Amino acid sequence: MVYCDKKYIAQVIQNARKQKGLKQSQLAEMVGISEKHLSKIETGKNYPALDNFLKMVEILNLSLKDFGLNITDEISLKKQYLQKIINTSSEKQLTIYCDMIDAIQKYL
Repeated sequence: MVYCDKKYIAQVIQNARKQKGLKQSQLAEMVGISEKHLSKIETGKNYPALDNFLKMVEILNLSLKDFGLNITDEISLKKQYLQKIINTSSEKQLTIYCDMIDAIQKYL
């Protein structure tokens, strides 16, 4: 589970809003929340609701990396793990892994 501190989220949102030249009232209207609620988010008193957070991320052109989250790193670690298994497996094990993956993919 990934956890971001309210103060850190607040700082990222506030800095991005200011960088885009938006007033709190403008961003609040674009997101569909009150200016007071946005103020509480930007001061770290409240977390934004997920739908509002996603709207802010889109409006402010932010990414998960801006919040210190890097999905690519997590994927890269999984690829490294799988590569290690592949490199240390026998041909018989690789055949079994491939058959298992094929079976799983049919249900995804």
